[in-house]
Amino acid sequence: MNLIIVESPTKAKTIENYAGKDFKVLSSKGHIIDLPEKSLGIKIEKDFEPEFKVIQSKSKIISQIKEVSLKSENIFVATDPDREGEAIAYHIVSIMDEKSKSKTKRVLFYEITKKGIKEGLENPKDINLNLVESQYARRILDRLVGYLISPFLWKVIKKGLSAGRVQSVALRFICEKEEKIRNFKSKVTFKIKGEFKHKNGSFYADLIKYDNDKAIFEDEIKAKNISEILKKEEFFIKNVSYDDKSIKPYPPFITSTLQQAAANIFGFPAKKTMTVAQQLYEGVKIKNSMTGLITYMRTDSTRMSDDGIKMIREYIDKNYSKDYLSDKINIFKSSTSSQDAHEAIRVTDVDLTPEKVEKYLSKDQFKLYSLIWKRSVATQMKNGIYTYTTVDIEGGKFYFRGVGNRLKFDGFLKVYPYGDFRNLKNDIPEVFRDDNVKLKEYSIKKEETQPPSRYTDATLVKALEKKGIGRPSTYASIIDILLKREYVLREKRFFKPTELGELVNKLLIKWFPDIFDADFTAKMEEKLDRIVDGKFLRKDVLKEFYAELEKDLKNANGNSREVSKSVQQKTDQICEKCGAPMVIRWGRYGKFLSCTNYPKCSNAKPIVEEEEKLDEKCPICGKNLVVKNGKFGKFISCSDYPKCKFTKNYSIGIKCPKDGGDIVQRKSSKGKVFYGCSNYPKCDFVLWAKPEKVKCENCGFEGMVRLKDKYKCIKCGHIQKVHEESSEE
Repeated sequence: MNLIIVESPTKAKTIENYAGKDFKVLSSKGHIIDLPEKSLGIKIEKDFEPEFKVIQSKSKIISQIKEVSLKSENIFVATDPDREGEAIAYHIVSIMDEKSKSKTKRVLFYEITKKGIKEGLENPKDINLNLVESQYARRILDRLVGYLISPFLWKVIKKGLSAGRVQSVALRFICEKEEKIRNFKSKVTFKIKGEFKHKNGSFYADLIKYDNDKAIFEDEIKAKNISEILKKEEFFIKNVSYDDKSIKPYPPFITSTLQQAAANIFGFPAKKTMTVAQQLYEGVKIKNSMTGLITYMRTDSTRMSDDGIKMIREYIDKNYSKDYLSDKINIFKSSTSSQDAHEAIRVTDVDLTPEKVEKYLSKDQFKLYSLIWKRSVATQMKNGIYTYTTVDIEGGKFYFRGVGNRLKFDGFLKVYPYGDFRNLKNDIPEVFRDDNVKLKEYSIKKEETQPPSRYTDATLVKALEKKGIGRPSTYASIIDILLKREYVLREKRFFKPTELGELVNKLLIKWFPDIFDADFTAKMEEKLDRIVDGKFLRKDVLKEFYAELEKDLKNANGNSREVSKSVQQKTDQICEKCGAPMVIRWGRYGKFLSCTNYPKCSNAKPIVEEEEKLDEKCPICGKNLVVKNGKFGKFISCSDYPKCKFTKNYSIGIKCPKDGGDIVQRKSSKGKVFYGCSNYPKCDFVLWAKPEKVKCENCGFEGMVRLKDKYKCIKCGHIQKVHEESSEE
């Protein structure tokens, strides 16, 4: 009998399906050895040697691995093909006796298919100790930051907070973006747009010049005065040009681009994308058989295997006309930081189309699999081609320009119609130079410069990747930690720092400027990669990092009074016990008022937030009702609370489509805002996006959720266009 050891129970089931009767497959259910939970677990003075310990809850699994190993002829450790998987493999081997170790080999399964397992078993390797060293270095760096800097936050703000080597840099990005938004000053301008009629059809054009000056007006009155002159002018086609623009297929997915695409197209958080991708990789039950549907999902390489390319090209040739198959194999360059350890994310069997497997997949699995399938196929298709038409129109002092495009050849867009390219929705008819055109209508368009957008899952991952912060496998966990710690909130799709998050960020940047500098963090990532190459030793990288950390820690701990003052906020309130000023401090339950004479004077009291008064009376005592903020969101109560106990849910003015109750704003236990029926738990209706009071054209219900330029009815699901109120119409 041969033994295969993996870390995932699902993966074990899929491998059992392919490996055959001669193999037994066991799962370690993740790590079996780790650093201790309640102590640093690192001997700093002894070259940062880690004190790894067996995880107590894994004792039965370890006993089973030892027992079966002794009876096995060959042992294959097939944990995930990345640094963490290599470290798990190393720990699994370390708990075996010498006899078992001698017959153990490391195997890599890049896809959980019959072919992938066969290839892995036929090419056994020794454990890559450089990969293990690199993973140890990363784990120790993260432990040093977490266990040495987090107590600083506990002392200054409150217990339970955490600092993270990479998570805190991501928080910095979010806070710095918020600061830019606060400081942004909007600028309003006015432009003139015209609809022109030609004998072959109508089209739109923008006024780009008036009297040889740019036609962008800061004064609406001036724009109106100039537009009045338009009525008297005659116009003709000054120039017309056609230009074909070729759009190349996107590279196959890597971890970061998969997370970005899933966030942009489906609104998936990064964590959800990685969870679903793991399920597709490890295997899904199809026709009573566990089947791995995609290759390994943690990768930064855009390289596809020769077999994968051949499979995809044969599928295109067979199922589409030859016009769609690229003339030669499309090869995509990986980024300079790519490890190229294994290939890009692609489907394992292109013949398993989304339509064929839909009934076996969950809704989210189907969405993500469809996306990966389409992207895989699109990589070997021809370019899409758009024809852009540019028309210049002249009349007196006025010079207009109209731009439109038409899809000339869809190419890869036939399969993968996502991306930045757009139909300009300006269908310009066939026109010729010197043709006369008539101004049919005109409008003045008000344009206001917008502040930079907050980060979404997609844009934050893109920013982290661009700066070299973290690695593909860490992005989802970084975002998850920021949300769990309540340093940021996700409002709709956007990340907004909380007051706590901004305070933590301010402290960390001021007192640990080196550790949480983006460039410093990126350089450390590079050095961790160089440990894999054998260019750096783990102890040297850790010594360099700790030197900066120790310096910043000494500075922070040596200025404790200044640190404490920096998190206090002055108020105009006076302590009624001793007459000293009161300040806002942070504690276990958030902000509170405290006397500046503390600890001599221990006077402290909660902060009473301003309440929104309503033109509505309490049905019990007749006093005014007010809006309060509670643990789970806004609610309405009597202004005489706690004497009068009357409360009710805070309605956003839209009825529940299921039972007619009020839709109210709530907060989850993790601080995420959502909208549900006031009759919960009798009614379980819930939305994660705030509905707007817009009437559905299909069923007449007033309640729709906005999806970019469209609305979706929360009752019947009807999709309709957004009708913007604008002077342009």
